[in-house]
Amino acid sequence: MRCRFRLLEGYKPSFFINSAEGVNPNKSEMATKIISQGWQLSLPNDFLTDHSFSEGKQRDQTYDGPDKIFLQINAEGKEVYGPLTEDDIADGRPKPLDVVQWYEVDCARSNLHTLICQLRGPVINEKEEDRGAGTDVIHAGSPKVDGDVYPQFTYSSTLFPDDVYNWESITVANPGSAGPDDISIQAFTPKEKMNGVDFDKTWDHVREHRNKVLANSDGQIAEDMPDTLKTQWKDYRQSLRDLPAKMQAAGVHPNFADMMFPMEPNFTNPPDGPEDETVTAESWRPPNTM
Repeated sequence: MRCRFRLLEGYKPSFFINSAEGVNPNKSEMATKIISQGWQLSLPNDFLTDHSFSEGKQRDQTYDGPDKIFLQINAEGKEVYGPLTEDDIADGRPKPLDVVQWYEVDCARSNLHTLICQLRGPVINEKEEDRGAGTDVIHAGSPKVDGDVYPQFTYSSTLFPDDVYNWESITVANPGSAGPDDISIQAFTPKEKMNGVDFDKTWDHVREHRNKVLANSDGQIAEDMPDTLKTQWKDYRQSLRDLPAKMQAAGVHPNFADMMFPMEPNFTNPPDGPEDETVTAESWRPPNTM
């Protein structure tokens, strides 16, 4: 499995020599070397449930990118600004005042170092990650509730580095004089990955979400709409009203209940890509009264 680098917004590394913006006229050749490095991505024991690594799960990956990158580290050991390449360093640019060290990450030193390069390195090609390569896994915390009314929460069986690891947690010990192994990164907690913050949702959160969705569906039922569609909208709105009580009765945690809202009538999933040419009937709309 090959992973793609993400180009940091506004960042133009100097090893893009095929564009005028990337050429350094004062250098006859690039200092940055490009490597293809096999490595193992450590995976959590149970995604979105147990993000410890005691079971030793791994997946083979291939890193394609610079042999080293430089993180701009402040006095607290945290990254500021974007990462640099060896060519950027060779340009003779001044070190920002709030940067105490351009910390070198050797992308072939260990799985940890390759992981950090994978997450922080700039794009050097357009190898696309096949995010649809895995199969959908139904999370154990999301049981069937009321038949198919409430979709079960699923995730892809194929996990990528940014599914598991939080690049913002990268920390360098002994900033200013840090050695090659003075760097660490943390995995997301299950709560962070599901909720965006490291705390659980409550039933109040679920009800607030439900109320907003209900309000957004106000006015969708019109007297002249087909009876079948009218019934679908009425059933949909009732399922929203019933959601908190039914989820609680089924023992579903609010973190998952908030992900199991019913689908609107005539809802269709967006296409997976340009090859998906699925054609669906146009949804009914209220007549134009203008």
